[in-house]
Amino acid sequence: MQLGSDHQAGGPVVPGPTRPHAGVRAGTTGTGTQRPEVTPDRDAPSTPTRPDIEVLRPDPAPQRLLVRWRRAGRAEGRDAEWHPARAAILAAIVVALAWWLPGAAVFLGILVALTLVHELGHLVVARRCGMAPTEYFLGFGPTVWSRTSRRGLRYGIKAVVLGGYVKVPGMGPSEEVEASLEPFTYRAASRPRRLAVILAGVAVNFAVALALFWSYAMWSPQIDVGPTRAATGSVSLMWEVSHDTVTSLGELVAGAADYSKSVADGEVPEQRMVSAVGGAQLTDGLLDQHPSRLLLLAGLFSTSIAVFNLLPLLPLDGGHAALIVAEGAIARVRRRPRYRLDPNRFRVAAAAVVVVLLALGATSMYIDVLHPLSAVG
Repeated sequence: MQLGSDHQAGGPVVPGPTRPHAGVRAGTTGTGTQRPEVTPDRDAPSTPTRPDIEVLRPDPAPQRLLVRWRRAGRAEGRDAEWHPARAAILAAIVVALAWWLPGAAVFLGILVALTLVHELGHLVVARRCGMAPTEYFLGFGPTVWSRTSRRGLRYGIKAVVLGGYVKVPGMGPSEEVEASLEPFTYRAASRPRRLAVILAGVAVNFAVALALFWSYAMWSPQIDVGPTRAATGSVSLMWEVSHDTVTSLGELVAGAADYSKSVADGEVPEQRMVSAVGGAQLTDGLLDQHPSRLLLLAGLFSTSIAVFNLLPLLPLDGGHAALIVAEGAIARVRRRPRYRLDPNRFRVAAAAVVVVLLALGATSMYIDVLHPLSAVG
């Protein structure tokens, strides 16, 4: 049914002139009928536009640095970690040490370099043996700066730069490790590979010592030899230093009572160990001499560190190596190829060794302070 002109779907149309709504203007379509046309409503509230912000004066540089400082300090555990307060304290200590005790600063640099190459040996060999190290740090304690590589290795600097470490998951059979990382753990590797990882740091120290001795022989104005003679002399010197270190350690253990009595009386013991203070004193005495003497000193310390780490005592590298050898012997006797010895079972013995080493280091520092070492001669 077709509606007439008097009807619409909603009811009858009221005749009379139409009055458009505010904001709507009547228009004409192509068929002659009117259509509403939207026009701006002057009475409607307009949307406020955001004014342009003009920076009259930027924040002072100290304030901007303070904001960055606070933001960076919240980076604990992130892939990129940076703690300015710890870094500032560490830098202040190093600067003060270099200002008042330049020999100590140089000796600290030598120890840092030797530590880095030692731990780098562990890291490289561990990767070559199919393991996945997760941490490579210089120092201990709170983190100052660190980054995480694409392979998941977290490396950086700790607050106490008196050592370093490489962390390989699965050092103990009872250590909890993610299932995806189990094939790349330390305990999943064969005994020869684990032994290679443990001895890699010591091997690097011996190699660095040879390189330093050879460089000293080639650079020193007091020595006039060729490369081949310098190489053979370096090997002989390293063997002599290693032998003397082992002999001194044996005599120190045998004469522990005499050593304790000499320290208590403030006298120089017969077997004197060189502490960090003594190394700084020796380095300070070498600063006025030819720089090649520093190479000789670094080579001596690198050899001593290697020999000391070979002692079959946990937590030293030699202790872990001895544990692997004992594990292999027990596995062969019991006919259990997959037998594993947990280093945590010897935690008490390792703690005792650490206490003895700390006591030896403290007493050596005490003797070096009372009776300073000299590099003359």
